[in-house]
Amino acid sequence: MHKIRSKKFGCAIYARDDLSLVLLPSLFSYSMARSGSYYVSQKTTNKNGFVSNTMELKDATSKTRRMVEDKLGNFLEWVDKYSEGRIGGDGLNLANHHNADTSILNSYINDVLIAERGTSTGSAVQHIMALNAYFNYLAAMGFTNAKNLMIFADMKEVARANEKPRTAVKYLTPELRSILYRNAPSIRDELLLKTAGELGVRSKENLGFLTEDFSVGRSRYPGLKSLFEKARRNPNQQEFEYFLQGKYSKAKRRKGGESRMLFIHRDLLARMQDYYFNERPQNNEKTFFLNAAPGSYGTPIAENRATKVFEKIKRIVLRKQTNGLLHGQGQELDQNHTYHVLRHSFGTDKFYDLADDRGIRFDDVVPTSQVYLAVAALMGHSAADGSAPKTTALYIRSCHLKTKYMQDL
Repeated sequence: MHKIRSKKFGCAIYARDDLSLVLLPSLFSYSMARSGSYYVSQKTTNKNGFVSNTMELKDATSKTRRMVEDKLGNFLEWVDKYSEGRIGGDGLNLANHHNADTSILNSYINDVLIAERGTSTGSAVQHIMALNAYFNYLAAMGFTNAKNLMIFADMKEVARANEKPRTAVKYLTPELRSILYRNAPSIRDELLLKTAGELGVRSKENLGFLTEDFSVGRSRYPGLKSLFEKARRNPNQQEFEYFLQGKYSKAKRRKGGESRMLFIHRDLLARMQDYYFNERPQNNEKTFFLNAAPGSYGTPIAENRATKVFEKIKRIVLRKQTNGLLHGQGQELDQNHTYHVLRHSFGTDKFYDLADDRGIRFDDVVPTSQVYLAVAALMGHSAADGSAPKTTALYIRSCHLKTKYMQDL
């Protein structure tokens, strides 16, 4: 069973191992991508007191659509195994899964996900939401009836107890990264975390962000002030290229590291502009990130400033976690997490997305593949011999961690 991402249609395409199309789930994903919405069942009561269910469309963000596609893919993979007799064998298969009885679907949620796989409440709720969206679509199209899916009363406590233990893994979920960003005491400190978590920048590489245009060899590159102006003139452009020079990167024997292009999202660039005009000391210094402390006001930050900022914000978040001031049941910050884990998390997300877009299993990606080489380039890893270094392989293990966290959301 495979889930392949279609760049042309912006949806998931589901296929069997022989690559034959699983039609209805693929049509559902295409419909959701085109309309930007999914069906929800609403109970209505008429003037005579009769209750009926009606289908209404609800807006779905790209993040929600991805989640629904992933959870549906998990279900279809289970159906595929079910039909092979490894789990069951009463006739359910990919060809007739749309007619699955509600009892089978609820058994999948309660007996398989919660009891066997140790799925938490939050993840089970997301699976229910995804399956409801799919079967509501099928019901609206006349293929089947809507389903009444739920976590059974005697399984609710089991689901709550399935919360995964917290460990200092080398991956921070987007939700946890967002918590760190929100607890930054200044725009500059927030940006020093975001350059790692959203651009994969090392602590010392933050000195490579320059306000003015600059030259490298015979090439001329725009500084951040030029990118601010470019964003103003191009309101529909969502991504902007910034050239990070190798001399600011990690290097051996004091030689220059790997230069690379950073792809800055409009939202992040807007936050950089906010810092430049509203918080940054105003002087002629070309380094973008400057000190604000009285003794060093207006001077470039030190190479380890971002690392120190992370440690400071980590203490704030850990204290809030201990006092129960942070809501949610997602990943928690660990005392052993470091600034570099933000960069590693960015690399993991890119590796995951590139492999997912190509329908490639993480463990099947080889060092000479486009996925490996693209991630190596984004991270500033040397690939001069046409093969990405062993460092890039660490993201395969982290992709499995990311998958586990996504299943627990």
